[in-house]
Amino acid sequence: MRIKKFYAAGLAAALLTTAACGSSSSAESDKGFDGPDPFAVARGATIGEPGTATAPQWAGTGAVPKGQPDQNGDGKVSIGVITSGDTNDGTYYQSVADAVAFAADQHDWKYTVQGMVPLTQAVTAAENLCRQKADMIVIGDGQLAQAVTAASNPLCKDTFFYLQGGYGSPEQDETFTQSYDVGLSYAYVAGVAMGAYMKANDIEKTGFLSGIAAPFNTTIGAVFKAGVLTQVPDAKVIETYTGNQIDVGKAVEGFNAQVSQGIGAIYPYFGAPGLAVAKKANEAKIPVLGSPKGLCGGSEGSFIGEVIFAPGYYLAPMLDAFADGKLELGVTRNWRLGVDPVPAVSACKGLGTGEDEMTAAVTQAQADVNSGKVDLFALASVK
Repeated sequence: MRIKKFYAAGLAAALLTTAACGSSSSAESDKGFDGPDPFAVARGATIGEPGTATAPQWAGTGAVPKGQPDQNGDGKVSIGVITSGDTNDGTYYQSVADAVAFAADQHDWKYTVQGMVPLTQAVTAAENLCRQKADMIVIGDGQLAQAVTAASNPLCKDTFFYLQGGYGSPEQDETFTQSYDVGLSYAYVAGVAMGAYMKANDIEKTGFLSGIAAPFNTTIGAVFKAGVLTQVPDAKVIETYTGNQIDVGKAVEGFNAQVSQGIGAIYPYFGAPGLAVAKKANEAKIPVLGSPKGLCGGSEGSFIGEVIFAPGYYLAPMLDAFADGKLELGVTRNWRLGVDPVPAVSACKGLGTGEDEMTAAVTQAQADVNSGKVDLFALASVK
């Protein structure tokens, strides 16, 4: 299988072996994504051209398998989820579990969630879900992309495979369907938004904080920095990589180190550790650019804006289509910043000084990215 490298966000290297399971009855448990419809934004109207989330532009021509959503004809619908990260992280990975839980509650489906799946167990985990007669398997992040090879196993002939693609995703074929975004696009626009806020509030130094110093993080950091510098050419952007995607303690240590270096704002780029950093930043009265879900008006910290790219937002409309018997197999869905409802970068409402400047800067930056004026991949290679 050839590999096609998309630069997408949130491919955390969580290699532990804990598993978490649930059913439709667990939809009322504590969630990082709650409310009447926690993923409503993904079902919104288009804000650009072409396409919308609910009537997508597909890369490829697919067909709808017979019997959807009850693919195996056993009289019930069961969804299986595997992901390499912590499905209780409150943001990125939990979004996948919560999107499935929401759909299961709406349609009276059953579901099973397995978090912290090691990369070496991806195929086995998928095959086990086929043995359990899952009608659909959701592969929650690109790190487990190898799991799509299980779709060719006769054991899985009646199972629909969906992949949240990303950096290192496989080339599309007829055995699975995938969604992906281009993380560099919202990394750049997030940097522009941060820079506009810094300029309006006379802030000279900001922090970028993430986990492993690997390309799926460091390229985001580089492009974020480039975005900041478009607004404040003399700004200092302190990049810190803790070496761990899920260790809250290390994230807080990294934040404290950045505070000692005089940062006036911060963009924490990961899940549960990001929320912990936001709370510490709130105590220190340091504004936070949120990531990767809608956080404006929340209790986690003092957010100046949102950077929404959690995969549950992309999955939710796909589950709608699956429920309606309309989800095509063998196609790729590219979610585009400034075209589709998600991913999205925006200033928080009622922010005060900096809100209008951020909004204007984001609008222009998105236009520059979508017109090709900004070469994101060139920026990602700048040290």
